[in-house]
Amino acid sequence: MTKLLLFFVLTATTTVFAQELIYYVEGYNELDTFVYGELEGNLDDAQVEGYLTDEAGNEFFFVGDWIGNGEFEGYDDDGNFYTLRLE
Repeated sequence: MTKLLLFFVLTATTTVFAQELIYYVEGYNELDTFVYGELEGNLDDAQVEGYLTDEAGNEFFFVGDWIGNGEFEGYDDDGNFYTLRLE
């Protein structure tokens, strides 16, 4: 009984955490400013969010969508549009 319960707990835990994804991305905004950063997403949803940094060290919070083929599109808090790709 103890082995069965342990197996169930490990399986349930693995399933919950396996759906979260981290993407390392780079790309440009609509003003042609180069940015890079880390986005978090989930297998159940195309939406991603995270922080991007430009070459001057400025940081921007980004919310967007995975659009396929390792590409993402979205906006920062100031409304600037970004096109990103996996590094």
